[in-house]
Amino acid sequence: MKVQIVEFDAKSYWEKRLQNNWGLGGVGHIGYGVYYNRWLYKVRKKVFNYHIRSLSLNFEQSKVLDIGSGTGFYLDIWKSLRVKSVTGSDITKVSVKRLKKLYPEFSIVRLDIGSSLVGEDFFEDKFDVITAFDVLFHIVDDEKFRKAVFNISQLTTSGGYFIFSDNFLHSKTIKNTHQVSRSIEEISSILEDAGFRIVKRVPIFVLMNIPVDTRSNWPSLLWRLLMSPVRIFNVLGFLYGVILFPLEILL
Repeated sequence: MKVQIVEFDAKSYWEKRLQNNWGLGGVGHIGYGVYYNRWLYKVRKKVFNYHIRSLSLNFEQSKVLDIGSGTGFYLDIWKSLRVKSVTGSDITKVSVKRLKKLYPEFSIVRLDIGSSLVGEDFFEDKFDVITAFDVLFHIVDDEKFRKAVFNISQLTTSGGYFIFSDNFLHSKTIKNTHQVSRSIEEISSILEDAGFRIVKRVPIFVLMNIPVDTRSNWPSLLWRLLMSPVRIFNVLGFLYGVILFPLEILL
């Protein structure tokens, strides 16, 4: 009997996934369909727009880099905010190709932020804001994760902002094949080592995403059970969203 250990290939995984499922259903919770994912992204947009305005940013003078642009959800938001310039990026060829057609006014580049090839000379200028939503926890290699944060630090102007989403576990780090939910202690330590100062941390989801920051398995098991009808009949995701969205925003 032989045991084969295969390293997770993020580029190939996302290339195939987005080729087969382009849209919010492909970049979001793939098992719950496009209807539920649309509501999830409504929440993300609401939270982002609320908190981005609390920062001392002059949008008209801000240069933005979006890491892991996927299908362009956050590019649309930055476009609506009328920032000075936007650079979109993704690890996949399919995203870069499509985003260049969808956003001809933006610079779109293929970028592996955890690569050693990325540094302060990768772009001509540094950025006032760098965003990476639902991206960094897909970097399963710890050294690449650390490298990604340091690369981002090099690409950020003095006094600039790095805005990203993660699970920030209050318990120990949980590692899976294509996702790592790192502890808040681990993430904070790496951010500080890279020269960042944490100014704000806010929740995006309370009800509509699987509860991973718990000391027991039963909340996630219960959530999966309650969501099982949506996995079977994706169209039910619309009804779930209608009910949960107002509650999520209130929380």
